[in-house]
Amino acid sequence: MTDTNTLTNAIEPMIDAKQAAAALRLPYYWFADHAMRSKYRIPHYLMGGLVRYRLSELSAWATRSTAVQGRDAQDADASVEGAE
Repeated sequence: MTDTNTLTNAIEPMIDAKQAAAALRLPYYWFADHAMRSKYRIPHYLMGGLVRYRLSELSAWATRSTAVQGRDAQDADASVEGAE
């Protein structure tokens, strides 16, 4: 017997580029443009001619990307301090 709450949580609606950009407060073209999706490694699904996203995957991606950017900024600060 399956729990209805488990089934409901397993089915996550997919969103489009406009909704993804609004949800994460990032530029729309990051989600709409193939080159930007590839550059930033944004998780997405191609469905025929449509591109769709799962909000949970985007949230995890944003968290990972923020952590990487923060580490890169710290590394850059350390190299500037070391050069002085």
